[in-house]
Amino acid sequence: MRRQWLAVGLAVGMLAGCVTEGGVAPTKSSPVDAAAYNLQLGAEYLRAGKLSLARERLESSVKQNPKVARAHFTLAILYQTINEPELADRSFRNAIRTDPDDAAVQNTYAVHLCGKKRYDQAEKYFTRAATNPLYQTPEAAWTNAGVCMRDKGDLAAAERYFREALKVERSFPDALLELATLKLETGNPLSARAFLERLMAVREATPQLLLLAWEVERTLGDTAAASRFSERLLQDFPDSVEAERVGRGG
Repeated sequence: MRRQWLAVGLAVGMLAGCVTEGGVAPTKSSPVDAAAYNLQLGAEYLRAGKLSLARERLESSVKQNPKVARAHFTLAILYQTINEPELADRSFRNAIRTDPDDAAVQNTYAVHLCGKKRYDQAEKYFTRAATNPLYQTPEAAWTNAGVCMRDKGDLAAAERYFREALKVERSFPDALLELATLKLETGNPLSARAFLERLMAVREATPQLLLLAWEVERTLGDTAAASRFSERLLQDFPDSVEAERVGRGG
């Protein structure tokens, strides 16, 4: 199953307000005001894919006022987008140093670290985010931690974190999907089926979900159930990659 990160900081989406490209900079502004303006405008450029302009504005913002964590955070997202991982790493660390309690930044930085296979550091930041009492989506950080540990090859830790997500939100779909997949891959299709049943009660069918259900039932030897899922997949999502795989027989 493809790796899926949750609640990852589209930092530009978390900024309050916006400034359009035609906006006028405040006159007689202090460096703090200018930094705020450049942050908002840089975020708008980043949203629009105008990356060179975004970089210019965001770098100006952090120079004018280096005490704004979201400016460093948004700049980190920009550096990720233009494939400058070392600069992204530095900006993430600056954001965390500026605001150590921003769990959204910690979660996103942990995803960055996991992508660089810096698993131990990533685990630390995922845990910090998930255990922050002010964080509104700790189940997402726990699930991300599980995905990261699975990438590392530590399946026991992966399952532990997915279950932590379900302690927070019993019907959290992404954790249920991850656990169903993990259970099938580790030779426990009955448990996989149980997690899938919980998942299907809260999430509409997708090609990925139907393919997994088909694989689970085939593994269990329930050909009738497997046939129902394959027929549904072929009927509802005929052009999907998953339907093509079922058509080939797996």
